[in-house]
Amino acid sequence: MSTDRDLQIKPTAGEGVVTIAPGEPETYTALQRSAAFARLRSRSRRYLVWMTGLCLGAFAVTAALAAWAPGLLATRVFGQVDLGVLLAVGLILLPAPISVAHLLYAGRRLDPLAERVRAEFDGSGQ
Repeated sequence: MSTDRDLQIKPTAGEGVVTIAPGEPETYTALQRSAAFARLRSRSRRYLVWMTGLCLGAFAVTAALAAWAPGLLATRVFGQVDLGVLLAVGLILLPAPISVAHLLYAGRRLDPLAERVRAEFDGSGQ
């Protein structure tokens, strides 16, 4: 949601350059230095690092197995389906559970903290 204060951005005479109304940069700087904002950034960063590591790790393990253990990936699991095919399908489907996990984590851990930061920010301008 935007407020009237958000609309105080005024264009300058230059090439479409936009400057923020006087006093605003200090408000944003103060917000960035707040403990709640630092906690929000830390939680978000920690989660993203873990999930990125999970995705890259799964890809790296699959690539390493393909390079150094092709016999293992050729192992038949059932019918004509081998382990390599199952790992490839797993890599394709991996973003879905990660997305669901992110929605649950954000709703439980990030959104309440973001609301607190937003309330702190909205209250600071008055």
